[in-house]
Amino acid sequence: MGPRPHFSGRAILATLRGSLIVSCQASPGDPLDHLDTLTRIAASALHGGAGGLRAEGVASIAAFRALSKLPIIGMIKTRDGEGDIYITPDFRSAQAVSEAGADIVALDCTHRRLAESEPWPALMERIHAELDRPVLADIATLEDALAAETAGADAVATTLYGYTAETSGLRTVSWPLVESLVALLKIPVIVEGHISRPEEMRKAFELGAHCVVIGAAITRPDIITARFVRAIGI
Repeated sequence: MGPRPHFSGRAILATLRGSLIVSCQASPGDPLDHLDTLTRIAASALHGGAGGLRAEGVASIAAFRALSKLPIIGMIKTRDGEGDIYITPDFRSAQAVSEAGADIVALDCTHRRLAESEPWPALMERIHAELDRPVLADIATLEDALAAETAGADAVATTLYGYTAETSGLRTVSWPLVESLVALLKIPVIVEGHISRPEEMRKAFELGAHCVVIGAAITRPDIITARFVRAIGI
C-alpha cells in the first residue's frame, strides 16, 4: 500500500468535485501570449462559472491569484532539446509555482521522467514535505497513473495523453483510459485534454471524473475559429 494522500490536498480537491477548471495559457509567439490578455481571459472564465484555473508560469499564477481565491493548479513548462514538453521538471520550478500562489502543483509523472536528474517520485515527496502543497500527477497511461498513486499523488490528470512517445499524435479523449483510471484508482481522476464539446465534459462526469479541465476549446480563438473554417468545406 502506497503513501496516504496529502491531507491538505484532499481538502482542496474536495472543493473542485464536479467543477470545470479552465486552463488559461498560450504558447510562445501566440497572439494571446501576453500577461494582461491571459489575466482577462481568466477573469472572463471565472465570470462564466469556472470552479478553478490552471496556469503556466509564475507571472500568470500570481496574476490569477489576485483575481480569485478559487483553486489554482500551477505549473512551469520546459522543453528538452528535442522539443518535448515537461511540466514542472525540478524542485526549483515547483517552489516558484507554490510561492506564486498556486494551491496545487502539477507535475509530469510519466515514465520518461523517471530517468531525469530529479525523478518525479522524489520531487513529489519534496513538494509535500517542504512546500506543503498537493500534487496533481499529469499522466499519459494507466501505468503512469498507478505509479503516481503509489508514490503519493493527490490526484491524476490525463493531461499528457497524446504527448508522450507511446501516445504521440492521439488527439481525442481515451474513454477506455478514463474508465480504467476511475475503476482502479482511489485518488481523484481529472480529465484534461482533447475535450471540445459540452457533451464530452458530461461524459467524463458520467464515467466518474472528479472534475474536468478545458483549455483550448474555451480560451483559444484561433483554434475555435479554425474549427468553424474547416466546416465551411463540408
